[in-house]
Amino acid sequence: MIFNYPPLKTQLFDKNQNAGNTDYKIQDLHQKFGFKYDLISTQFFYIICELEKNKYLCTIQQNQINTLFTYTLVNSNYIASKMISNTQESFQPKTLLTPNLQMGLTFNDVLMVPQYSDINSRSECIVKTKFSKNIPLNIPIVSSPMDTVTEFKMAKEMAKCGGLGIIHRFMPMTEQCKQVEKVKRAQAHILFEPIMVSKNSTYKEIKLVAEQYTFQTFLVTNEDQVINQEDLLKSPMLSKRKDDCNGQYTLAGILTRRDIKNMRFDTDKVADFMTPREKVVAHVMNKPDEGQFPEPEFLKELMHSKRIEKIPIVTPDNKILALVTLKDLYRLDGFPIANRDSEGKLYVGAAIGAKDDYIERAKALIEAGVDVLVVDIANGHSQICIDAIKKLKENFEDIDIVAGSVATGQGAELLIKAGADGIRCGIGNGSICITRIVSGCGVPQFSALSDVAPICKQYQVPLISDGGNKNSGNMCKALAIGADCVMLGRLVGGCEESPSKIIYRDGKLQKVYRGMAGYGANLSKAQRIGADEPSSTNFTPEGVEGYIPYAGPLAGVLNQFVQGIKSGMSYNGAHNIQELQKKVQFIRMTQSGFQESGVHSINQFQ
Repeated sequence: MIFNYPPLKTQLFDKNQNAGNTDYKIQDLHQKFGFKYDLISTQFFYIICELEKNKYLCTIQQNQINTLFTYTLVNSNYIASKMISNTQESFQPKTLLTPNLQMGLTFNDVLMVPQYSDINSRSECIVKTKFSKNIPLNIPIVSSPMDTVTEFKMAKEMAKCGGLGIIHRFMPMTEQCKQVEKVKRAQAHILFEPIMVSKNSTYKEIKLVAEQYTFQTFLVTNEDQVINQEDLLKSPMLSKRKDDCNGQYTLAGILTRRDIKNMRFDTDKVADFMTPREKVVAHVMNKPDEGQFPEPEFLKELMHSKRIEKIPIVTPDNKILALVTLKDLYRLDGFPIANRDSEGKLYVGAAIGAKDDYIERAKALIEAGVDVLVVDIANGHSQICIDAIKKLKENFEDIDIVAGSVATGQGAELLIKAGADGIRCGIGNGSICITRIVSGCGVPQFSALSDVAPICKQYQVPLISDGGNKNSGNMCKALAIGADCVMLGRLVGGCEESPSKIIYRDGKLQKVYRGMAGYGANLSKAQRIGADEPSSTNFTPEGVEGYIPYAGPLAGVLNQFVQGIKSGMSYNGAHNIQELQKKVQFIRMTQSGFQESGVHSINQFQ
């Protein structure tokens, strides 16, 4: 290997020296660095002779290279910036072995220094924040768009607990839309898009709809207002039913779960089993503007007084406006911090790609009721991501777009200028991600956040810390350094609500968890959407698959994380996340400090 060095600025050599001083100077080097005089005298002779030309070419053994580099670091303002291979093909990395080479820190390298606190209880700490410019969070936790983490059950439970779920994109477009619709229908106390059927609808049709949408209360319209059953089965919300319901259909009756149980044959007609309009108790009101519907408490008292569980809202001329169920009203009390929109529906997000059908998928998801779209690609600091954001914003300016992942402030700024409403930060830091090993690229998460956060604050765009959140302490550090929320995969992937099945392995309940850049996830995606399967020889995975412990219901897991975050805030004397970011002081710690921070010196119960 031949190394090409720039000029050295040393006290040992200057340009007035010549080869006659060689022996003396080499002896100096020998005394200073312990060089073996007989092995390197010839090499350094050529170095000294080339001083006038400001060029140093030498071929030395590998065990002498480190010593030469050390000498250069001590005596020069700069060091080798290019290395010439045996093919004489040179490269020039900007920071290769330079004194200003940055150090990458992760969460385990730092601690927050405790400060004065006037907080009497961690319950005083407020953790409300934002996922994107227009999507709020009651807790700073979001579930990752992975096929073993977030589908409708996880997204629904995340929103009920105050967070947000991002439904993954490794499924057909129609299936992803149905997943979104299930979340939006899950807990709305006023259903502006009730599923409507005709008197002539059959038991067979009703069963199909009930199975797909886990909903068994149907408003029945008059016979001359037959709704296309095929469209209904595709997606009950794709036709913008909120607009359709407001005065377009006349109420003929209601079909409930108890009525459906009495239907026996596929050919049974709804008209023979429904409760007719004259027996239905409905709340009559003029066609209102949004926000003028009755308050939940009023509706609850009305249903109690009439001893009913469901009540349609209609206009004086019997036009359908909405449907309210007592069960949904009680759910409001059971989840006081649930993350809901202005209509009382749970917030939900969905992931899309940056090529192929992403525009078509985005349109379908928006029509299905999604609140935020996440451009989900491995390297967000790329032209393909920038172009995708611009095109999405041109077509759907009213929907929030979160983009990433990035690991630098420069990458974040490019995405923000393209129109991103939220930035996802983290490359190669997930527990199942091997991007840094395969590609050699990435930035330790704490350093990445410290670089990206100032840019996001400058443009007032929320920052999501994605990956590396091994515990609530790391989550609090991420929030303190500048993140607005954290995105979790493994930590919630073991919960009951995740899509992967519970298995019994090695005497324990476990769940499968895998990276979305892995072979298994891409094979599953290809099978779901009917695409060509990835080749095991040509596909280079950047994710792995494994097992994680079954963690039980999500609500309990999230509560532990949130309480841990609040504890960290109380140690910093911070009443909210914004105050935490202003007050925090970090200290670096050694490996010994990290070991001291964990359990040590005892035999811990297993």
